[in-house]
Amino acid sequence: MARLLVLEDESVLARHIKSTLERARHAVDVVETIAGGIHALRSAGYDLLMLERKVTDGDGVRLLDFVRQAKSAIPVMFLTARSGTDERVGMLDRGADDYLCKPFETTELVARVTALLRRPQQLAASTLTAGNIVLDKATRSAMVADKPLVIARREGMLLEQLFARSGQVVTREALDAKLFGFEDGASPNAIEASVYRLRSALSSLGADHQIHTVRGVGYCFAP
Repeated sequence: MARLLVLEDESVLARHIKSTLERARHAVDVVETIAGGIHALRSAGYDLLMLERKVTDGDGVRLLDFVRQAKSAIPVMFLTARSGTDERVGMLDRGADDYLCKPFETTELVARVTALLRRPQQLAASTLTAGNIVLDKATRSAMVADKPLVIARREGMLLEQLFARSGQVVTREALDAKLFGFEDGASPNAIEASVYRLRSALSSLGADHQIHTVRGVGYCFAP
C-alpha cells in the first residue's frame, strides 16, 4: 500500500479519484488548495503526488516546484483538462513524471499509478547530498565525509525522511506513519530512540548536518 496526495478542488471528481485509488489498496489524502498541499507535504510522507493545474489559490505546478526544490524524487502525475502537446512536454521537462488528460478511465488511472510506484528506484534521483553527507536512497546507505555511516534499517528510513525535507520541521506523527506500520506495535518512544541512535552515529563521523528537536512538534535536519 502506498500513500498518495491528490490536489483537486472539484469535489465530485476528488471523491471519485479517492475511492478508486482506495479500492486499489492505497491510502489517499485529498487537498483542495496549494497551501493545503504544502501543509500536507510538510506533515506527512507521501509516495506519489497527483496534481490538478488550476485550483482556487493558483497553479498546481507550484507543488511540483516545491518538491523538486526540496530535492525530493517523489513521483508526480498531473491530472488536467489541458491536453496540448506543449503543455505536456513543458510539465515533463519541469520535473513531472506523468500526465493524464481528463476525462480518463479509472482503469488507466490505476495502471499509471501502479507503474509509477513500481518504477526502478535508480530512475529517480537516488542520491541526496547535504553538506558532507551523501545518502543513496536505493540502498538507504550513507557516507559522511567519505566514511560509511553504519546504521540499522529503521535509522536509514528515518534519515531518508529527514533528508528529503532538509531545513523543514517534520512532525513526529509524519515520521511514525512512514517508519512504523499499523501493526508494528511501536513503543511510545520508538521515534525518540531512533533519532538518538541516528544522531549519535552522525556526530561520531563529524557530520555537518544534525537532527534538531523542535519541542512539542518534531525534528529538523539542518546544519
